[in-house]
Amino acid sequence: MSTGSGLRGFTDKLIQAQVHRKRDRFLASISKKRVLGLVSSRRQDRRCDYFKDPKRGSYNICYFVEFEDGERWVLRVPIAPCLAFGARRKLESEVATMQLVAEKTDIPLPKIIAYELGNDTDPLSSFMILEYIDGQPVLPHQLGTLPQDQRARFYTSLADVYIQLRRLTFPMTGSLTRQQGGGFAVRQALATIDLNRQELEGFQPSDIQAAQNPNAIFSSANEYTAMLLQLAANAFNNSRSIISSQEQGEDALYHQDLFRRFATEQWLDRGADAGPFVLVHGDLQPFNILVDKNMEIVSVLDWEWSRVAPCQYFLPPLWLTNIDTTVLAWEFAYNHYLERFKDFLAIVEGREKERCGDTLLSAEWSKAKRDGGFLVANALENCTDMDWFANRFIGWRWYGGKEDVAERISAFIRQDPARGQMVHDRVLAYEAYQAELRHESSKDVVPTFCLYKRLALALQKYLVSITSVTLGSLILSMAYYIRQQ
Repeated sequence: MSTGSGLRGFTDKLIQAQVHRKRDRFLASISKKRVLGLVSSRRQDRRCDYFKDPKRGSYNICYFVEFEDGERWVLRVPIAPCLAFGARRKLESEVATMQLVAEKTDIPLPKIIAYELGNDTDPLSSFMILEYIDGQPVLPHQLGTLPQDQRARFYTSLADVYIQLRRLTFPMTGSLTRQQGGGFAVRQALATIDLNRQELEGFQPSDIQAAQNPNAIFSSANEYTAMLLQLAANAFNNSRSIISSQEQGEDALYHQDLFRRFATEQWLDRGADAGPFVLVHGDLQPFNILVDKNMEIVSVLDWEWSRVAPCQYFLPPLWLTNIDTTVLAWEFAYNHYLERFKDFLAIVEGREKERCGDTLLSAEWSKAKRDGGFLVANALENCTDMDWFANRFIGWRWYGGKEDVAERISAFIRQDPARGQMVHDRVLAYEAYQAELRHESSKDVVPTFCLYKRLALALQKYLVSITSVTLGSLILSMAYYIRQQ
């Protein structure tokens, strides 16, 4: 069996190991005989077999089945142990979103042949059967070397996806469901990859959501942002695996507050509090985009994390330069991204004029890109990015560097004695966590090392993908920043 990546975003290696053990038992309980029997039962019990190995992703496993007449289907089963809010809830929203997109747009996506929303412990009680789409996932490192005509075709088909999603608006934020009368409505609380990780790690973000709103559904963009900031603070205050020392913890707590102030005082558009609220794919990464040999999109996959969010959270692809968002937090790297984004934005504007007679999305993105705006929205929904952005972007914008950062951190901690005590408690929790890791015969994991390893790998991937001219500019820019520190 071929496998995909592991569940993304874990900071607690003990929880990760527990989830992965449950996942492996879950997958082992699904036999080929049961898979083929289930698929066959949805087509008059016709004979079928695998035509390629199953593929496991972070949250689903896909079985690729072919009938004797050549018809090909994909059985997609949610991996329940990896889904904190349940397989049924996740699948219900995914099905509704795909049905809505199929009805309201011409975005290419697989046709839903059958699905089941079950509640019991049987791994096959919840599933979705899709038509098989023949295509290849986008390889982000190739985007910089594509011939101009192929890149233009890809950007054009990608622009069409974003343009149409932007025009699917709703009166509130959250996840979609299909109503008994056949319509679609926001009836479920927000669910993202990051919130799923937080729930699995025991931070109980669902309680935070419910405390702000009993249904965890918001008709206020300001309240939505306030909730995300509260969720990030809750995750920080309850984590046992990220604060290894008093100095590191105070630094991280200060930069989390710096991010909060930047987001609420400079980034947040309070005039857009009442909307619009728009449909977001939630995981529109290259591996979820299938293209043909001409680089035209033939299918957009994996709508499970789709949601309705305030317009400021409707982001363009941040992977156009094949660089990690923690590296994009450096302003010179973000500016390099914006150079590539400019080409994509021009195509979005042209396609909007052709399709819709306006420049709604391109105008919004032209404004939103300023002052690192895309990265603020991304960090709000991926809270581990907040510290990176505060360190590398906000600190330079507001204070011109790091010369006085130690003084700023010290003053921040002195303002409220509870801050230092909270960090001290997190350090004690970290020490207990490390002891438990050793007891479980696991390797000692220092979070800062993991984060810097992630950064190093991202930089390596980035440097491989850029031209020598850009590399020279990058080195000069990095040298300048190093001199300023």
